[in-house]
Amino acid sequence: MKRISEALARFIERCPWCFIVVAVLLSAAAVPGITMLKTDTGFNAFVSPESKIAQDNARYQAQFGGEPVTVLLTGQLDDIFLAGNLAIMSDFVQEISHDERYRGVNSPLAIFQAAEQEAKQAIQEFREQIDLAQEKATAEAREAAAALGLDESKQEQAAEQARTEVLKALQPQLEQLQQIGEPSLDNPAFIESVLYDADGEVSPIMQPFIPDDRHALIIVTPQGNMSDEEALQATSDIEDFFDNNPLEKVTTTVVSSSKLVDAISSSMSNNIIILLGLSVAVMIVILFAVFRVRWRLLSLLMVGISELWTFGLMGYLSIPLTMATMAVLPILIGLGIDFSIQFHNRYQEEITRNKTVAEAIITSITRMLPVVGVALLATIIGFITLYISKVPMIRDFGMVLAIGVVISYVVALFLLNSIVYLGDRRAPIKRLREAASVASGRIEGVLLRLGKLAIHHTLWILIVAVLFAVGGGIVDHWLPMNTDYEELMPQDTPALMELRELREIAGTGGTLRFMVEANDITSPETLGWLKEYENNALLSHPEIISATSPATLVSEAAGGIIPAQPEIDAIVAGTPPEYLGQVLSSDKSMASVSFSIKYMSMEEIHDLLQSLQAEVIPPTGVQVSPVGSLVLGSSTMDAVVGSRLTLNLICIGAVFIIL
Repeated sequence: MKRISEALARFIERCPWCFIVVAVLLSAAAVPGITMLKTDTGFNAFVSPESKIAQDNARYQAQFGGEPVTVLLTGQLDDIFLAGNLAIMSDFVQEISHDERYRGVNSPLAIFQAAEQEAKQAIQEFREQIDLAQEKATAEAREAAAALGLDESKQEQAAEQARTEVLKALQPQLEQLQQIGEPSLDNPAFIESVLYDADGEVSPIMQPFIPDDRHALIIVTPQGNMSDEEALQATSDIEDFFDNNPLEKVTTTVVSSSKLVDAISSSMSNNIIILLGLSVAVMIVILFAVFRVRWRLLSLLMVGISELWTFGLMGYLSIPLTMATMAVLPILIGLGIDFSIQFHNRYQEEITRNKTVAEAIITSITRMLPVVGVALLATIIGFITLYISKVPMIRDFGMVLAIGVVISYVVALFLLNSIVYLGDRRAPIKRLREAASVASGRIEGVLLRLGKLAIHHTLWILIVAVLFAVGGGIVDHWLPMNTDYEELMPQDTPALMELRELREIAGTGGTLRFMVEANDITSPETLGWLKEYENNALLSHPEIISATSPATLVSEAAGGIIPAQPEIDAIVAGTPPEYLGQVLSSDKSMASVSFSIKYMSMEEIHDLLQSLQAEVIPPTGVQVSPVGSLVLGSSTMDAVVGSRLTLNLICIGAVFIIL
């Protein structure tokens, strides 16, 4: 090892310019890599795409679509449903229906349009009934008049009277139709008749889209398995539509998870510059205050180059910038600068003992390279153990740090020593010795006092260390767990404030989803079990507001029960495809079960999910899998916290073996 170190030292002393030129070229090559860096704040950073839950979620989204985008309409209900606004909503639905990025739209407009068609059909049937009743009455009146021997004029009078009596009998229904007017979205009276019930309250059929008297909701379901960029663009296009087609007297707010992801990405991109600036400023202060040597800021330049190479390599290797890998920046500044300081400080010491700068460089590298190399190896091993984590961004964090410290070591060894040698080789050795003696003396004076303190109070230091270790082990179990997106971003972010406003208005905190698979979901046995499971969940967990599934669809249509197979088939066949497709696949082998829940912390959601999974006892041949964003978020808690102790023990063991 000593011979290898000395050979490297002499090589650096002979070719210092070679390393500077190589460093410049590598730095230039790293810049394009940095421009290739991509931010990943979606669930791919938390959950491995190869995991079962991620694959189940991908299959679910392929069938039922991705996380919904909600358009919140704010204003008086009468203003929201003005004829002009309904026309704009109709244009919006038409545009969405022809865009392959979206699966469909649920909105009050669909109910108005369905009511319009039903009303027109009912009016047509009513008019036909009037005509038939009048024809029958006039025929009977003529026959009765003829039987009495009345002439034709009398018979016609009797027929006309019968026709009038039929109209008189149906007069209340006719007056009601006249009050409402023509069934049309342009008719305010008709809109009001659909919107409100007889008591003036919002009708039950409209309530899912009208949470209160100041808001209405439009739910857009995008295609599943979109990338973050695609989902954000789909949301932005919805916003653009309403910006270009504003609703009269109505404020429009578009709320989606993709906007939250983008807000986190933007915040990370903005704050990383601030973070870098603060880290550099702190290091400058420390170096000026403590490291009183010539070229004292050279170590900071070395770690800056190391950061440049590391993040450039991340771009070339397609390692995303996540909430974890972004933390590499300040950590690597703190760790990487240590190598440069150690090499630089040892060179200053050797200047006082050697006759030339070349001898000082060679001696310092020869003696420091193996020692710092062992520290480097132990550090690398510690970071590499993070790769056993199930969380992708933690694995990336460990890998990037391991790469970064190796680069920092290489830069400190070759580039720093080359620059120091070129800068000092023509300076008078006497002046260099005097400066090095002064700088070293100040640092060594402090260390000398600390050393005396340590050797005079070893027992107390040991006791304090053990107490802190035991206390740390206890407190470790008290650490809060947090994988909630809302806590991982600035609290005044507009996208987050919009989400919280929607949650407060709608009275829900999200949706827990399950994917149910069987040969035939619509069999009475499967639907009966599913209905019982939903009922028990609603009774056992007050935090669950409602449930939606094929079982609820069939039972509501059948008066609250699960009927026999023929009636089930008739209900399924009679359900409009846009509604049926939200809960049941076309081949009836996959179903969506959704539980709307109150707002809870991610830890509470995790506990609720565990309970719901424990309560699932499906029939033979039926498989139930949790899916959706809330499920992915809560599963991260197990992946992060569950392996924490194991990671720590493996890391400590690996470092122990290296040492």
